[in-house]
Amino acid sequence: MTTFGFIGTGHLGSMLVKQFVGSGAIQAERVLASNRTAEKVDLLAEATGIRSVSNRVVTELSDVIFICVRPLEVRDVLSDVTYLLNSQKLVVSVAGDVSLEKLQSFCPARLARAFPSMASLKLQGVTLLVFGDNTTAEDQRLIAGLFNAIGQAVEVEEKDFAVLADLTSSAPGYFAALMREFVLAAERRGISPELAERLVKQTLLGTALLLEEESFAGLIESVATIGGITEVGVKVIQREAPGMFDQLFQATEARHEQVRKKVDLIRKV
Repeated sequence: MTTFGFIGTGHLGSMLVKQFVGSGAIQAERVLASNRTAEKVDLLAEATGIRSVSNRVVTELSDVIFICVRPLEVRDVLSDVTYLLNSQKLVVSVAGDVSLEKLQSFCPARLARAFPSMASLKLQGVTLLVFGDNTTAEDQRLIAGLFNAIGQAVEVEEKDFAVLADLTSSAPGYFAALMREFVLAAERRGISPELAERLVKQTLLGTALLLEEESFAGLIESVATIGGITEVGVKVIQREAPGMFDQLFQATEARHEQVRKKVDLIRKV
């Protein structure tokens, strides 16, 4: 049976372990995890029934190893265990801005990248996937199956990761920021912030359900009747929002480029 390892149990790593185990996608006894701070992984082990071990033991005993550390930490983590890695093991990195090419320079394992979303806490997140040329069809089915158990897995081209991550992984934060500004605007007009936030949250949940069967354009057409109040508001958004979102993509791409340059400076193991 396949054994799964997780190196790094911070916010994202812990979420993946909890969701994979909680959804039944992976049995707890088949999971090994490690973390730089032992207390964190020990607490996770108590909560989920997985085993808390060292990076070395994770790498030695696991068939599939998830690397859930920050991009600039990936090289050091893999360097410490590279002697245990080979083509018999599958390494899945969730570290943004560390390309498959760079990962291949760090270790000889079969490689994949995954970009999950915190929306997977509700079993609704999208996870972007890209697979190395050395992965097998079975590898791809296995990893896609795991992420489909906690949301929806979508295989994409690696060159599009940054933009697509804005639409998926980062989007819950963007949506929350937008809705908060909506609430603050209502507050400036005398509405209780608690009431405004409650109403917007509930409406947002309902809208998400409507969008399961309707496109954005179709829902706008249904709600924003010609000559109505909503149409006026929609026109404001259509006038003002393009510049804001263009700036958002410019800002995030600049940040991705900064991180990629730092990663590129890391020498080959």
